[in-house]
Amino acid sequence: MVFDELPRLVGERVVLREMVPSDAPALETLASDDEIYRFEPTFLYERKYPDAAEVIARMHAECFDTKESLLWAVCLKDQPYELVGIAEAYGLEPQKPKMSIGYRLRRQWWGQGIATEVTGLVKGYLRNQCGMRTITAHVLPENIGSARVLEKNGFRRLFTNIPEDWGWSKPLLVDKWVYKRRWDEGYPED
Repeated sequence: MVFDELPRLVGERVVLREMVPSDAPALETLASDDEIYRFEPTFLYERKYPDAAEVIARMHAECFDTKESLLWAVCLKDQPYELVGIAEAYGLEPQKPKMSIGYRLRRQWWGQGIATEVTGLVKGYLRNQCGMRTITAHVLPENIGSARVLEKNGFRRLFTNIPEDWGWSKPLLVDKWVYKRRWDEGYPED
């Protein structure tokens, strides 16, 4: 059900939609900004190819069709053709059912509540339309802004300083945030 379609998700201020070729210049701006990626793994899809147009051209086949991840263009409702960031759902574990989420925004859109709304939209879609019982997010401890976004969306930091391979020279210590449909179901595994 998760990979039947890439749905268009609409919130109060934002729209999550499929990425299109005209998003390439904004995607290039996002993917080339090292300040954005200082809190991110090195292997994120939008940085896989040097040309943003190629990233977009290959994205559906290499992420969606392979059931690796859902990647949405994040846009504002009043500017639906300007990509302001990326939202992602990945790591499907259908036997649990569980997925992880993430997002990246261009810097001029930081601190405006966009990430909070985006996270809520993706969480709501995975929970209500896809039946996910557990949704996780992996965040570097120094990424205080993302931690606040997750708290506002009902996530709890259950694990701290977990070593994970993010493609850097050595594993990074990461906090694992969890949202569950029903907290009384128990954790870590459903």
